[in-house]
Amino acid sequence: MLSVSGNYQSQGLSTLQNTALSTRLERLSSGLRINSAADDSAGLQISNRLASEKKAYTQLNRNLNDGISYAQIAEGGLQESAAILQRMRQLAIQSQNGVNAVNDRAALDKEFQQLKNALNGIAYNTEAFNHLPLVGDTDLLSANVPSISDTFTNGVAQSMTSGLRSIAYIPAGSSNIQIDLHDNGANDDIQVFTVDGKHLAGTPLSAATWGAYGVVNSSAIEGTFFLPTNGYSPSASYDDSDLLTVGSATIDGNTISFTGDQNASGNLNENLTITSNAQPLIISVIGTGSFSVTASWTSLGDGDSQNFSLGPVDITSTNQLGVGTDFIELTKTPATLTDLGLGGTSLQSESEAENALTQIDSALEIVGESRAFYGAKINQMSSAIRNNAIGLENISNAHSQITDADFASETALLTQAQIVEQASISVRAQAKSSDEQVLGLLQKTVS
Repeated sequence: MLSVSGNYQSQGLSTLQNTALSTRLERLSSGLRINSAADDSAGLQISNRLASEKKAYTQLNRNLNDGISYAQIAEGGLQESAAILQRMRQLAIQSQNGVNAVNDRAALDKEFQQLKNALNGIAYNTEAFNHLPLVGDTDLLSANVPSISDTFTNGVAQSMTSGLRSIAYIPAGSSNIQIDLHDNGANDDIQVFTVDGKHLAGTPLSAATWGAYGVVNSSAIEGTFFLPTNGYSPSASYDDSDLLTVGSATIDGNTISFTGDQNASGNLNENLTITSNAQPLIISVIGTGSFSVTASWTSLGDGDSQNFSLGPVDITSTNQLGVGTDFIELTKTPATLTDLGLGGTSLQSESEAENALTQIDSALEIVGESRAFYGAKINQMSSAIRNNAIGLENISNAHSQITDADFASETALLTQAQIVEQASISVRAQAKSSDEQVLGLLQKTVS
């Protein structure tokens, strides 16, 4: 009986020794003190909470770095806008000089208009993380108006009915838009507008095509046509100061050629060409009949509001478990021609140059304030990154103290467990040898 009891005790000690040895090896190989809930149930719960906070700090810093990149992209666009405005101001001052002849001012205005085109192009082409930081939400067209590529098939003729509605918009940055219309004798007329209501090409409100719908003045068109469902901003107001009824012109950075309404002379065709557009444009065909139309283009810009996120950008700055998330808000800083008040500026005369100079000074102030805004936000996000880095270091240290294995201690315990195991093996071997000797003596005695 004593021998059997001793065998059980030996097996129990062996199991404990193997468990201890396995635990030490697991901790040394993983580098962790807690590899299962059984190792330290309370420590496991605390370490999981600290691990969540560690990951939160790491992701917060990534978010903040993305926010800094966003602000840097926007500020870079504004920096180039400021350089263009400085050149425009120089041209305006030069045009004010009394020694300039009409042809001289016309040459100065040609460069001036091209710079306006470039200024608008910067605003609509400065894209950061699927946002347009330099374009206000009201500058983008409503999703209610289909793009020209959705309304037409490039180069394919089709029949449509006219009416008091928008049929398509042209995204900013498009090139060589060609619209050929045959009105079938119904005197339907092509009209081109900006989102804020500027009438760029078409027939004046005094034309019969408008009168058929009771649109005879700016109040009537604003009340019945300039609607969000037609793609116009809520504050759109009618402006026909640069209306092109026939010929070619560059208006607010949009280069347009138009044959005009030729129905009275028996020509049922109208042809519109938009070589380039620095802002989104709305196309309508006003009338009460049906028409045949072919639209073609070389390329379409990407200034489609349906493809971009609207509103400000909220950058996560802190996130504490049980408390909530704090944000750093990056509001938009619109810098289009309309937002800067430069839409109708020109250098064709001294008085126009003087007015342009006043508007440019105001625009430079707006751009300067916007650049300062982004600079302040970059510093704010950089400060949040440094603060999060301190928090991450402290949380990491606390997490490490709970979960990381003490290599010196675990190595000593592993050595101890190995010695005990080896001693146990030796003792069992000696005991087995003794048992065999006793059995041999008993057998001799019996014989």
